[in-house]
Amino acid sequence: MSVVARTAALFRPRSSAVQIGPIGIDVALEAIHLVQLESAGGHTPVVRARASLEFDGSRRELLEQPHQFRSLIKRALASDRFQGNKAVVALPSGMFRTLSINYRLAGAEKTEAAAILRVMKDRLDGDLNNYVLDYMPVRGRSKNDEKLALVAVSERKPVVSFLELARKAGLDVTALEIGPLAISRLTSAISEDSGSATILVVNSGRRASYLTLISGNDLLFDQEVAIGEQSLVQHICATLDMPESTARQLLSRTGVYPERHNDSLSDAIDENALLNTLSEILKPQFMKLVEEIKRAFLYAASETRGRGVTQVYLLGSIARWPGAEQMLSNLSGSAVSKIPDPLALFPSEEKSKTEMVEHAAPEIAVATGLALRGMKIHG
Repeated sequence: MSVVARTAALFRPRSSAVQIGPIGIDVALEAIHLVQLESAGGHTPVVRARASLEFDGSRRELLEQPHQFRSLIKRALASDRFQGNKAVVALPSGMFRTLSINYRLAGAEKTEAAAILRVMKDRLDGDLNNYVLDYMPVRGRSKNDEKLALVAVSERKPVVSFLELARKAGLDVTALEIGPLAISRLTSAISEDSGSATILVVNSGRRASYLTLISGNDLLFDQEVAIGEQSLVQHICATLDMPESTARQLLSRTGVYPERHNDSLSDAIDENALLNTLSEILKPQFMKLVEEIKRAFLYAASETRGRGVTQVYLLGSIARWPGAEQMLSNLSGSAVSKIPDPLALFPSEEKSKTEMVEHAAPEIAVATGLALRGMKIHG
């Protein structure tokens, strides 16, 4: 580059400067997921780096071994183009619970925090100083003089230990969040109409699923449901007396919702009959999930003055299965859209669409939502 060109570059407007976001880190039950986004000139973010590494043993064992955790973080950061060590980390699901509470300002109370603390003092055992609390007021949901808030509660000692573990692993934790908040941020990126929409997110994991209800920018509730990918697969194995690997291959190839296949290959192996069999086996299991979805619909209607849920999204492991969204749509009577790969919303300029599809990771939804913190979503 010539001297003139270099000089011109120094005075060029910096609107196209690249903003590199924090590293979103989700320590799931069997793997750790990392995502980092970047954007240039205020445009929609793209994927800068991503990693998913499985670990041996349980998550609890991992969190009790600082050297193993540090090694895992180091390997994950070295596996792609991660930059820096600033991170937004999800508090592991077993460390917190969420409560929906009604509160009102009383006496000399002038802030929502004071009113919420007063209510929580009666809801929790022992001194409040032994807990870490975070709350999210649900705007526009007042009933008379009562207001609604969603409160995340965790014992202080495990949170402090978790932050110290992250520090020893070389991370600069700029924020600690719960998974439902990350999912809420992700759905805001999905929907341009998120300011007024009421969205139900079904985030399916290997051992459990989570229903997250979001109205506008408000998080209404988050609920764990004991129905996950593994239990559904095991149900097929027990019913058809087949190994797990075979069951997973069938689910990936045929899916779970019967639709006519007119090609000769499908006819030759009678795939339609097989698909119908899988559908009938799984339908009662899906109905358990649908029952929880319908309860969420009723709750949404009561909290949004009858507007109810406007969109249902399916994320996570079950979203990989062809026809999973049609199955839920048919059983619930409401349209369900699936997002098998959250990162496809922010395609990397370094990787082709084919590479993105081949490396799809629905389990990375929480880490993606964490990585969005502080990023401008819509350019």
